[in-house]
Amino acid sequence: MQEIEELVVKFRMAIDEAKDESRFDKDQRFTNFPRGCCGITSELLAKFLYDNGYRKKITYVSATFYDLELENPPHAWLVIEDDIVLDITGDQFRWYPEPLRFEEPVYVGPYNKFYNAFEEQLREECGDCRIDNIQYHSFMSRQELYDVICEYI
Repeated sequence: MQEIEELVVKFRMAIDEAKDESRFDKDQRFTNFPRGCCGITSELLAKFLYDNGYRKKITYVSATFYDLELENPPHAWLVIEDDIVLDITGDQFRWYPEPLRFEEPVYVGPYNKFYNAFEEQLREECGDCRIDNIQYHSFMSRQELYDVICEYI
C-alpha cells in the first residue's frame, strides 16, 4: 500500500507543479485545480497507476452530496482493493461546512464520514485505463494533460 500512496502523492505533486508553472493555461478545468477536476483527474490517476504496474481492480466512483443549500456538489474518486479510496482532489471542499469540509490534498485510506456523505451514482471498473486524445475548445485532451503531468514526475 505504501507504493500506491507514493505514486498517488507524486501524481498530485506533479499536477500542482505544472499548474504553478502555468502549464494548464489552455485548459479551463485545470486552471482551477483541484476545483471541478475530480472526475478527469481520477481517470488520469487510474492510467498513471496502470502505467506504473498496478494491475488489480481500479474502480471509478462518481457521487453527489444532496443538499440544495450547497447546490448538490458532485465528487469523484478511485477505489482499489478492500475499499481503499484514492482521492487527490478532496481539498476542493476545504471551504465547505461539515460534513463536507475536507482539507487533505491526497487521501489514501478507508471510506470515512466525508465519502459516506455522498450518494454514489456511478461505480465503474477502469479496465486498461485508456485515455482519449480528443481536443475541445478551451480544453486540453486527456492525453495532453497526462503528458504534461508526467513531465513533472
